[in-house]
Amino acid sequence: MARIEIHRPHRMNALNGAASAGIMAACNELSDRDDVRAVVIDGMGGNFSTGADVVDVFQGGQGSGGGMDPTRARGIISGGSELVRAVRRVGVPVIAAVDGAAAGVGASLAFVADLIYATERSYFLLPFVNIGLMPDGGATMSVAASIGRARANAMALLGEKLPAAEAFDAGLVTKVVADRTALDAVVEQVTDKLAQSSPSALRITKAALDAHTMSDFEAALGHELDGQTELLQSAEFQAAIAAFVGAKR
Repeated sequence: MARIEIHRPHRMNALNGAASAGIMAACNELSDRDDVRAVVIDGMGGNFSTGADVVDVFQGGQGSGGGMDPTRARGIISGGSELVRAVRRVGVPVIAAVDGAAAGVGASLAFVADLIYATERSYFLLPFVNIGLMPDGGATMSVAASIGRARANAMALLGEKLPAAEAFDAGLVTKVVADRTALDAVVEQVTDKLAQSSPSALRITKAALDAHTMSDFEAALGHELDGQTELLQSAEFQAAIAAFVGAKR
């Protein structure tokens, strides 16, 4: 078993360029390891991840017209797409250990895992519409593939929190446990079980399941790249992000 830990508790594990690059590098290295039966992605300090670090995004600069430069906008979304692609390239089961918030592309990161375990206090949130954006990181497909069109539409179009218990009832997560201690215990139990399995059987089974449940993954990333690139340049997003950054200062 291998672990990838997101460790930016001062930013609620929001992902900046360095954090995303670290996760991708780890996934790429682990994808070719014959001695690994499972990969756990975990958030340290009380949250899984609250998504892209919007302060980092805002401070990256704007175009001459005041909005975000189109090339930079496309680069930001491409980075999120490459992050979830790297997770999906891992041939063995990927486990998301969720404690606290999984929001934005942080939720997308959890949703592309093969097994998702969450504490009772956890929640999942696609808040993009609240700031003039759309879900990315493959969430427009991964959520609908798990919970169906109606509930996926509610998450994406209303931008409301989905508590862990409701996420389990909807089929979005594998299991909900009481607290962090229980989360660590169930993840250890599952990884111990996977460690006894044939690595070839795990890889071939996962690939077969992906062929049916994730077949539209690349198409979703393409739609998200085009749509989100446009929305990142909009006046609505610029106003929302400026207000958010101003409130944080």
